[in-house]
Amino acid sequence: MDTRSNMADNADRTTVAELKSEIWQRVSPVAVIYYLIKFVSRILRNGIQTLAPVVAVVAAAGDNRWYILLTFAAIGGATMIVGAILSYLNFKFRLEGNSFLIRSGVLTRKRLTLTFDRIQNVALSEPLYFRPLGLVILTLESAGSKSEEVNLAGIPRSLAIVIRRHVLDWKNQKQNAESHEEDPASSQSAADASQIGTADLLRQPISELAKYGLSNNNIFVFAGISAVLFSQIDKFWESPFVAEIFGVVGETVGTGITAITAFIIFSALTVLLLLATASVVGAIVANYNYHLSYSGQKYHVSRGLFNRQETSVPETKIQSFRISQPLIARLLNRFHLTLQQVGFESKNGQSKKRSFIIPSVSKKFYLELAGRLFPTSAVMAMPLEPISKRFVVKHSLYAVGFAFPTAVIIWAFTYSWISALSLLVPLLSLPIFILRRHRYGYARSNTHGIVRSGFLGQNLTIFPFHKVQTMEIIQSPGQRRHNLANLKIKLAGSTLTIPYVPLIDAVSWRNAALLEVETNHKPWM
Repeated sequence: MDTRSNMADNADRTTVAELKSEIWQRVSPVAVIYYLIKFVSRILRNGIQTLAPVVAVVAAAGDNRWYILLTFAAIGGATMIVGAILSYLNFKFRLEGNSFLIRSGVLTRKRLTLTFDRIQNVALSEPLYFRPLGLVILTLESAGSKSEEVNLAGIPRSLAIVIRRHVLDWKNQKQNAESHEEDPASSQSAADASQIGTADLLRQPISELAKYGLSNNNIFVFAGISAVLFSQIDKFWESPFVAEIFGVVGETVGTGITAITAFIIFSALTVLLLLATASVVGAIVANYNYHLSYSGQKYHVSRGLFNRQETSVPETKIQSFRISQPLIARLLNRFHLTLQQVGFESKNGQSKKRSFIIPSVSKKFYLELAGRLFPTSAVMAMPLEPISKRFVVKHSLYAVGFAFPTAVIIWAFTYSWISALSLLVPLLSLPIFILRRHRYGYARSNTHGIVRSGFLGQNLTIFPFHKVQTMEIIQSPGQRRHNLANLKIKLAGSTLTIPYVPLIDAVSWRNAALLEVETNHKPWM
């Protein structure tokens, strides 16, 4: 066993030494497929509007439209193939000290230096087209801009594992050295924990993944995509296809109100069934053979059918623990967990979140995981405090003061029964405000906080105070009169807001967080 271990270590050192040489390394030529798929997905992400000029030209071409369409397709396909080949040829990488040096770009050449300090995660993914060749995509995720992420697409799996081990070992050694300087005892206990803290935590069968697909709100995502696609089809409802459908319906169920109502209900249920099926299939494909484990003070996940992904998150990187239970998940008695990490800025300046999702688990499992994440905190056992009832009063006044006059104006100009129903909106919104207020709750210990929010479902977020970036107390004039405030908690991976809490509670939360940040020297990322 020792001989094999030494041989593996020697092979690792040889590979790392080759990467650290002045010779630039290339990925496999099969990476051309990766770049081609990347180009196609980018076009699809940009939406149908990207192809609007082509569609306009084809529509005005008359009898030659198919010839022009094939010409556009051939030119576009050839351009993407040439671009994919050039992307492969221009992509090179090597190691220099504790940094990755990357050269890439076709029209615009890029030179990127990514130091190990900035690497937050090293993830492996194994697309279907790489799998027979033993190739993977190694993603080096940084804490900065998304544009500075590095994807080494088409490298041998053994090399990817060596690189990941080399980067993570370097970061662990640096972190242990820093911890030893501050507290030698805690450093030794952490090292001991990394040796014995190994566990196989969760393997999800297809039945649980199906429950996740039904309850993760992706049905609404698919519904939105479908609505956008239909909105892009010019005069869809005036098309002969739709007219034919209504003709068949009229001959089958008649044209009476009852028959039409039954047809609408049946159609809605059919569409809902199709959307649910799409969501379930998507969840199974993305999370097939889901496996969660723990070792070396890191949580590891492997999942995926066509694109097998392996990713991990160190315990020190976890900013908060979120327990989500949408409405359908409540009916199924299941919870979806998220270990939230440090976010990054995208090209458009919007904040993105790194999430580590654990789908469709029981209450017993999430309580055990919370105990593993926060072993010294009793915050999970504490009763949650409600927010003030003035939350409902304020939103009700807004509804009556703004929505009701707007509804009256609409009804005055139209005099229709549909516009008259809009007068009921302020009254119907009252139960919504009451339910939202009922969902809010909060509690804290000296070291951790817990916040609950939601509407039909609920989200429960637990976080350690030493990872709080800012904690802001906001008061409106009305809140000041009643000693209330909104508490805004900024973490590196998310922002939490507790509205309409007593001012004394907001101040105590802020003081507890400040004290923990000053006295707790644990790393926050």
